[in-house]
Amino acid sequence: MNGQSRTFVKQVQQDLLALSDTDLYHTIHQWVDGESAYGEYPGVAEDTLRALGYSPVAPETPLSIDDPETAQEMSATWQSPSPGDLRTLLTSMDLNLFAQHVIALAYRSLHSVYPAWYDGLTFNAHLANYLRQIRTHWPSRPVDIATARSSYHAR
Repeated sequence: MNGQSRTFVKQVQQDLLALSDTDLYHTIHQWVDGESAYGEYPGVAEDTLRALGYSPVAPETPLSIDDPETAQEMSATWQSPSPGDLRTLLTSMDLNLFAQHVIALAYRSLHSVYPAWYDGLTFNAHLANYLRQIRTHWPSRPVDIATARSSYHAR
């Protein structure tokens, strides 16, 4: 990562961490979740989920599964981290991992909504501004996760 890229990635990390715990949690969870529900995130790499503190959830009742596809589907359920744990992970994440997991996740989630943000440095600059808007327009507001998803997408 060159110096300019590093600067923009660091700015996005700072702006994300400047959000309240609630806004931080809802923003990341929206990027992970997209339109999915019930802890299944088929478009997100397992290493990204783990890096963000998501943990696999075992089925409540042990089942004997002979079909590998069914077994894979069952293992695709994840529990999200607490807002505090998420903040701790993101605070300690180095810039390369932050770019690999968080920026890539934001790009995957937001690029179709904001194609004019392009990619690379331009995307990172727009993403930092987007995060600042969340902080200034909705500081520390209590949010229901069901409404947060549609509210953030409406931007």
